[in-house]
Amino acid sequence: MSAPVVRLIRVGQDAPSELLDLSPVLTEAVAVSVGQGAAPPTVVIRRQRPYALLGPRDRRLPHLAAGIKVFQAAGLPVFERIGGGSAVILDEGCISFGVARPCDDFTFIQRNFEELTEGVRRALALLGLEARFGEAPGSFCPGPYDLMVDGRKVAGVAQAIRGGFALVSGMVLVSQDPVRVTELLNRFYAAAGAAPELVPDNVATLADLLGRTVGLAEVEDALVRGFAGVYDLVPASPSVDERQRAATLWRTRRIG
Repeated sequence: MSAPVVRLIRVGQDAPSELLDLSPVLTEAVAVSVGQGAAPPTVVIRRQRPYALLGPRDRRLPHLAAGIKVFQAAGLPVFERIGGGSAVILDEGCISFGVARPCDDFTFIQRNFEELTEGVRRALALLGLEARFGEAPGSFCPGPYDLMVDGRKVAGVAQAIRGGFALVSGMVLVSQDPVRVTELLNRFYAAAGAAPELVPDNVATLADLLGRTVGLAEVEDALVRGFAGVYDLVPASPSVDERQRAATLWRTRRIG
């Protein structure tokens, strides 16, 4: 059986400034096209400028505005995520990924997690790491489908099913400092009226696990190779409609 044909969109080091600006919402904009039948299933592998991403529960915190000021003081714009989960920080120390395919059946949640992260798990194997699903106690944005290596979280994963599409997305921690990020997230929650007492102990970067410097380009290439082992990838750029939709989403998803 031939591999499914899937569009590949990369936002890498040489991406136009416009795409880097839209990076926080680009994958969602692409997923909408997939759900509408205007685009085939799509893999997005992207870099981003630093920003904070909040989940639905975070929006209900009693002093959210004060928490957002913590991120703003650190130079981070704040966006709301499409799926579940809680606050995370994305920066130049991680690579983000997303896979969108047509789906309107919530009984497929587990299947989507398993199938749409296959390329990421293959990428980590190419780097020499065997990743399994699991939840890292005390880590930021913990979930049962995060990717773990030796009991430590190396990639956060979330899912959204909306408007005819399933979107499984997340970030691979390449060199992001878990201690610094956890400290900032704890300050956000304290200011916003919660005290989760997050700890960095069960979070690891690729650099930690491999014991060497790991570049973003190396991880991007591994992700492409990993997904190419699952799909027949066709490189593409976001359509004009997707760029326009992303620009609209950028305004509606930004909350600080």
